[in-house]
Amino acid sequence: MMVSIILDNFVVNISILQMKKYLTIVSSFIVMLCLGSMFAWSVIARELANDFGFSLSKTQLVFGIFFTFFPITMLLAGKLERKTGPKLLVLISAALFTGGYLLSAISNGSYLLILIGMGVLSGAGTGFGYLAALAVPARWFPQRKGLITGIVVAGFGLAAVFFSFFAEHLLNSGKSVLETIKIIGLSYGTIVAVMALFIYNPQGYGEEDRVKIDYSFLRTRAYVRLVIGFFMGTFAGLLVIGSLTAIGSQYNIENHILVLGVSGFALANFLGRISWGFLSDYIGSNLSVLLALTFQAVSIFLIGHLTLTPLLYLAIAALIGFGFGSNFVLFARETAQMFGLKNFGSIYPYVFLGYSLAGILGPVTGGLLYDLLNDFSLPTAIAAGMSLIGALVANLFKKSQSV
Repeated sequence: MMVSIILDNFVVNISILQMKKYLTIVSSFIVMLCLGSMFAWSVIARELANDFGFSLSKTQLVFGIFFTFFPITMLLAGKLERKTGPKLLVLISAALFTGGYLLSAISNGSYLLILIGMGVLSGAGTGFGYLAALAVPARWFPQRKGLITGIVVAGFGLAAVFFSFFAEHLLNSGKSVLETIKIIGLSYGTIVAVMALFIYNPQGYGEEDRVKIDYSFLRTRAYVRLVIGFFMGTFAGLLVIGSLTAIGSQYNIENHILVLGVSGFALANFLGRISWGFLSDYIGSNLSVLLALTFQAVSIFLIGHLTLTPLLYLAIAALIGFGFGSNFVLFARETAQMFGLKNFGSIYPYVFLGYSLAGILGPVTGGLLYDLLNDFSLPTAIAAGMSLIGALVANLFKKSQSV
């Protein structure tokens, strides 16, 4: 009888553990799905330009500020997560994200308020949620960190599909761009807050796992290569992403095709993150990064140097998305491989600083050059070159073992 009770309790505990494991993955994916909505910024930027006369460089600065504060905030989030666990981080994320969107919604077209709301506050909120949603699932599957990381960050890439259609639906129904921002901020923020309740650390994960970080890693060649490679790869993608609709508009492509292009980019971004993560578990990060960033470079060059038809625009936007998605799984995987999963939550935000720099320089460079030249040939050539350099730098990685 006693043995039977013990076995029953054991089975129940195992079932609860399994449920928490998969709830964590699903909830983290949904958090990413909400927070990644900025990848469809070009849809909102178009309306802000139409309603308030913002130049491309101005709208791209908002996009760039978002992708600057997002990675910087992860530094604080990594330290806080070691002390409090992931739930508080995701709740903070929901509050900042919603607050930023609401501030933009009541701005009456004030560029400064939109810059602070959509750029600073929602960017900071995304940093808190992204760190928690990225770090925790990999702790449950240490042997499949490439695939698991790919699945979770795929939500971030897929976000633009839902955001672009949701935003376009609201705009077509007669909502203004500011009303659209308010509705999205409230609905997405609520979802993120609810998902915070279902993200769990593995059983037994505690203070002994939250080791004190030795910051000497900042001086290692491995870290420098990670940061430079990540910067180069994401600079290239971010230069183009926020301007996708503007690039298509040069060829008088209709609005619904432009929105479809953003969604196609996002869907391919989603598939790319999973595919490159899966592939890297078999061929390693070195070769995966070389292939992915070369693929991205060719795709970016094509969109700026071919005469685009609607079909060609859709195809190349998807190719760029597939290549761009690789950055977020491959560099994360390599960080975990080099420095260990226990250190990942604290060290990866420092690798992500490369993305922070790319976040401000990529979009602003693209926007300024287009405003000056009224053409995307030079910006896309620069972006393609940066991606190729990133592929070469990142391929200098030496085989490393987890520490």
